[in-house]
Amino acid sequence: MKNKAPLVSVVVVGLAMVVSGVARAQDDAPYECDNNFDECGTPQQSGGGGGGGGGSILVNNTDLGDAYQYADDYDDDGVEDPYDNCPFISNRDQADDDADGVGNGCDNCPSQANEDQGDIDGDRIGDVCDEDMDGDGVLNGSDICPENPDPLQKDTDGDGLGDACDEDMDNDGVVNLEDNCPLVANPDQADDDPDQFGDACDDDDDGDGIRNAHDNCTQVVNPTQDDSDGDTQGDACDPDIDDDGLPNPSDNCPAVANLSQSDLDRDGLGDACDAEFCYVVMGNVQRCLNPSDIFKVYSPNMLGETGESIKLRLFANRVNQPLRYTWTITGRPAGSHATVAHPRGAATISTPFEYHYLKDRKVEFVPDKPGTYQIHVVAELVWTDEVTGEANVKGETQVQVTVEGDALSSPNCSVTAAGSSASGWYMPLLLMVFFSLAMVFARRKN
Repeated sequence: MKNKAPLVSVVVVGLAMVVSGVARAQDDAPYECDNNFDECGTPQQSGGGGGGGGGSILVNNTDLGDAYQYADDYDDDGVEDPYDNCPFISNRDQADDDADGVGNGCDNCPSQANEDQGDIDGDRIGDVCDEDMDGDGVLNGSDICPENPDPLQKDTDGDGLGDACDEDMDNDGVVNLEDNCPLVANPDQADDDPDQFGDACDDDDDGDGIRNAHDNCTQVVNPTQDDSDGDTQGDACDPDIDDDGLPNPSDNCPAVANLSQSDLDRDGLGDACDAEFCYVVMGNVQRCLNPSDIFKVYSPNMLGETGESIKLRLFANRVNQPLRYTWTITGRPAGSHATVAHPRGAATISTPFEYHYLKDRKVEFVPDKPGTYQIHVVAELVWTDEVTGEANVKGETQVQVTVEGDALSSPNCSVTAAGSSASGWYMPLLLMVFFSLAMVFARRKN
């Protein structure tokens, strides 16, 4: 085994190009021998690193062969590495036709000076003498990006500088790496959805997972792509979804064509799209009257002034079924003596769900004090309920009357609980019975 000196790692790379004046005349060069290689040949263990002997040097550029060499002439051409213009290729003549400090034997452009030995495409032909330095198949003179491979020669902004080497391909003033649409000019960088692609080049502007070319609402999220009227404009962005000529906000059936806007139950939903009929009184949807439900009555809350006559209206979820009613004041302002006129009676006719009092038997009262009045009404069907088939069916509700104005100077005694007498109670009922019998007789006759 060879006696190896302590390791000194030396990466022998391009030493000839680091030292100035490498290409010297042979008489001045520090060759191993002075007879121009005729007799010396390649030295064997002729010294070591540093040019003055002293042991081995580590050649750390290969995994093959011996790791140590007892010389400072890597290519064994007789020229010490620091002065060799091709330290890794044997060239005893040290020829350098272009005088760029790199010997012909290792110069990638031996006829043209190129000290840096640049070779963009790595084809071992230096850039200064390579007709296609980037190796993209387009000669340098015609290449809009001669130093960047770009076989398509694309130039998005038409500025003569290819996209492959243009820092602002769309020429919108925003460099490519910061541009959310690098190939489409969009200086405002607008981006309505959170996908980081600008609107100008986003193929899914609303970010609903459907590309613009197939999206019937490109600016509104609508993954279901519903299109009720089939006009290719999605419901989510169609101002008239059912195409009936009425804008959606004004249409009581925006998804079903209904130019008449019929709404018999007055719940705000057109009959054409209303699945359930439930009659709404004065906008109170929660207390709507469904004819299919059990018997119910309703009277809307009222506003009034002291001294004025306020009619107490009676609604029920039945049509023209005779009923009896009783109104009672259950709460009143302190000091009030107001009473309900004709609190008891009967009614037969309704249009469609409001029952009508007889002309001289209107239920009303005149408040004498400002404040809140609570009035209760109980109604009972005279005959068997036509919907449920039950008899003696009752319904009741509470009414709130809010009154403003000045208190009357004296109690209102002119309006009393009239109708509480026998004649006041039975006369309307007799008339109602007579009317009902007349209707039955007329039906049988037909």
